[in-house]
Amino acid sequence: MGQDIPGSPSRRLKLHGPLARRHRARLQGSGEELIVFSHGFGSDQSAWRALIDQLPARFTAISYDLPGAGPLLPDHFDPGAYAALNDYADDLLALLDEIGVDRCIYVGHSVSGMIGVIAGVAAPARFRQFVLINGSPRYLNDEGYHGGFDRDDLNGLFGAMATNYEAWVAGFAPMVVGADVPRAVDTFSAGLLAMRPDVTLHVARTIFESDYRDLLPQLTVPTLLVHSRGDVAVPRAVADYLRSHIRHSDLVWIEADGHLPHLTVPRQLYETIRDRIAPSET
Repeated sequence: MGQDIPGSPSRRLKLHGPLARRHRARLQGSGEELIVFSHGFGSDQSAWRALIDQLPARFTAISYDLPGAGPLLPDHFDPGAYAALNDYADDLLALLDEIGVDRCIYVGHSVSGMIGVIAGVAAPARFRQFVLINGSPRYLNDEGYHGGFDRDDLNGLFGAMATNYEAWVAGFAPMVVGADVPRAVDTFSAGLLAMRPDVTLHVARTIFESDYRDLLPQLTVPTLLVHSRGDVAVPRAVADYLRSHIRHSDLVWIEADGHLPHLTVPRQLYETIRDRIAPSET
């Protein structure tokens, strides 16, 4: 069934379409302003629960699962259909069309930051603000660019995933969470273990070998960049690079460790972005 949004009688959000079912799209709240949440690698939409629960009544939150995340793995799923982050961005725009989202705020964590950038360059009128949490346009180091990983680092990562997936998760999850929050480590570990190992490896290669630096100057949507100071996956230099290459952007630091502040310090994250979310234009 579609869902009416109070104050917007002409808008109906439809969750019964094939894409909405496939991505397990969900609504929370009944406010006039739409805010879309897209999760990062190794998690699913449940990672946003603590943040969404804090949103004021003026918002309706839309969350969904990226292809390959946890239970979102139908028998016909083809990882090869997602050879680049552009394919995920195409999915995002098609999903918003199907649901009936004309304009929204978009909150993306990690890889979903660049998914949003790609979508925002393709369809800027669809978005009135981006909130990108610990995003990166390129993870590999390059001449004059510090992404945080050398080629040997990535080869070792991929090799460990392929050799003993469960052992890799046991080491990778606490390292990336990067904070003494056992529940967050357990949640992130469970998300990784819910994924099929070959799919996780394919997705990891797609993410860590991507390079979207050239798109950043093309983004015209106002963007709030939120970065943890102690993020093992995304060094501070990447946050500064994003700020200097996205024209309408502001950079805000969270005094927290780790790559997943929405799991480790959700209240602090919410308070960081609360007053920086763009007010409605209507």
